[in-house]
Amino acid sequence: MDIDVQDTDSASGAPTHDQTRSPSSRRRLIGAGLVGLAGSLLPQLASRAGATTPPTDTDASAESAPPAATTTTAPPQRPTNDDVSLLAFAQSVELAAVALYDTALAGTSVEDSRSLFVTLREAHLAYTQSLSALLGRGAPGTIFDPAVQMFTDGFGGSSDDVLAAAYDLEATALATHEDLIGELAGTDGAALVASILIAEARHCTVLAHLAGSTKFDTLLLSDADALTPTKG
Repeated sequence: MDIDVQDTDSASGAPTHDQTRSPSSRRRLIGAGLVGLAGSLLPQLASRAGATTPPTDTDASAESAPPAATTTTAPPQRPTNDDVSLLAFAQSVELAAVALYDTALAGTSVEDSRSLFVTLREAHLAYTQSLSALLGRGAPGTIFDPAVQMFTDGFGGSSDDVLAAAYDLEATALATHEDLIGELAGTDGAALVASILIAEARHCTVLAHLAGSTKFDTLLLSDADALTPTKG
């Protein structure tokens, strides 16, 4: 999703919040274009390494050994029962984002960037609808209240507060979805969450730029922790 960005003289960092996950902080690359570039280079690097590395005795013995047995079990396409719970949680996080952007748009702090915040709000609404379409009757359509409580003060504050809170929200959603991908078994759900994750990574970069940040780490890296479902 392409988003027009307005320049601003305000400088705002990206404050961290206590998350519902463990306090360990993970550095995350949110420049999705750099991830794609690295992926496109892998086949070239692999072929180059194969062409320039001399054979060894180990290589020769490996060639004479019988081939290893291959597995033919493919991952499921549709969400499994466990996937449904994970994807329902992802939808609840996205609905929380919609509610938070509604809070910002109800005030006057984002007047200079209203079109951007409308676009971000509509993007998260679209993510919830896509998850609902995948889940069908399994879609809960509920808001993850801990996320709303975590960021609501910032979204109701000054323009700088809203920008910082929006960055933190997007970075937290990014971290949450990254963790979910590692747990999802079905390829349909994993692909959908991956597409959402990439868009939210771009949101982070746009919001950091709008807040006046020029630091590479702030624009392309995030320390946010993932949210986890509440128990009970």
